[in-house]
Amino acid sequence: MKKVFLLLVFVLMGLTVSAGTPAEYKEGDIVFIISTSEQSPLIQYATRSLWSHCGIVVYKNKEPYVLEASNVVKLTPLYAFLRKGRLKMNTTRRFFDKPVKIKYKQYLGIPYDSEFSLTNNRYYCSELVWVIFKKQFGIELCKPKPLSQYRTFGLSKIIKKRKISPKSKFVSPDDLLNSTYGS
Repeated sequence: MKKVFLLLVFVLMGLTVSAGTPAEYKEGDIVFIISTSEQSPLIQYATRSLWSHCGIVVYKNKEPYVLEASNVVKLTPLYAFLRKGRLKMNTTRRFFDKPVKIKYKQYLGIPYDSEFSLTNNRYYCSELVWVIFKKQFGIELCKPKPLSQYRTFGLSKIIKKRKISPKSKFVSPDDLLNSTYGS
């Protein structure tokens, strides 16, 4: 019943839910899933979005991978990334019509950023994608938003425990998905 309800929500929201073939995924595409991590419901709550995790498609040896920040920044085979999402649902956002090459090796192995800071040389998922677009292509997909622009009611203990500064700015998966860049 829960799966049917969520599917109905996706349809009503007009989101594209896909499980495409490798040819349908281009390098530079951003792929969004519903993470199964413990923090996923908190991210969904704070951002008012179903999507709680994202990564960027890259090709290595002609095979599709997703560069993602989980415990560290790593490459995950595309289909393994898509399967690990809750309900196996995903959506994709493409910003490039022309072929691009993502320079990703410098990010591999960098630890996950549980403080969600844009200034500490660690990365959370949407920050990693945002930084790559900004540094490599000069594209700011969205403006980082202050904590006050997210729904944080009831999250103060977690914010304090994670040492998340109320003055920090953030980029969420939903911010990237709803980017107005190129619109």
